[in-house]
Amino acid sequence: MIRILARVIALAIAALLLFALQQTTPGYSEITGPIRQHGIAGTSIVTRSFTLRVEKVVLAERLRWQSFGRSYDRNTGGLWAVALVEAEGTPATMALNGATWLAASGLRFEASQRAEQAPGFLRGKRLEPGLPQRGLLIFEVGRDAARGGTLLVSEARWPRLDTQLRIALPDDRIEQAETLDLDTLK
Repeated sequence: MIRILARVIALAIAALLLFALQQTTPGYSEITGPIRQHGIAGTSIVTRSFTLRVEKVVLAERLRWQSFGRSYDRNTGGLWAVALVEAEGTPATMALNGATWLAASGLRFEASQRAEQAPGFLRGKRLEPGLPQRGLLIFEVGRDAARGGTLLVSEARWPRLDTQLRIALPDDRIEQAETLDLDTLK
């Protein structure tokens, strides 16, 4: 009788241990997800494939710019968040295809496709080693998501087992404008 009871207890302990292992084992997306590297606006951050420095962010109601002899004027239901950055591919040519604004609430806003014609728009453009390039990452964000945000920047749009920069944006690096003329920003 004691042997049977010992076996039942041993089996129960094994089952609890297996259950605990199952509940604490990270999922596939967590295991193969981005390798997070943290930084702060105003400093140069070096990753495996690029270097990036966020100079400042301007929040605006409207954007305006000239391109190919045409004037563009864009508004949005929220705010435009325009990050002025300097980037360089290291050690080889690459492109920043992943650019996301992460709000303090956890909402994510991908770089706006409505501003891809803007001069200096960096997402998807070639970055060469040894040739730092100043440019813009432009987002349409909700009004409540504008402050306390973090920029997520990576070589791939959805990085897997690769570096993703998480750049904190302190309030002293954020400016406000009603209408932002992108031609004067650079």
